[in-house]
Amino acid sequence: MCESKVLLNGKVVMEDVVRIVVKDDKVKVYDILGSSKELKAKVVEVDLLGHKVLLEGLDG
Repeated sequence: MCESKVLLNGKVVMEDVVRIVVKDDKVKVYDILGSSKELKAKVVEVDLLGHKVLLEGLDG
């Protein structure tokens, strides 16, 4: 399987993520069932083998 966990400032915000869209200062993540969350953040690291994406929140 290729789903990942998305962590924002070290805390899991969504599991089973299959799609990530970055636009300006927002990151929108979608899970395997089609649910989504839009976060004001930047991508810090993508670990494909570890199945996790690390985000850092943006102030403001």
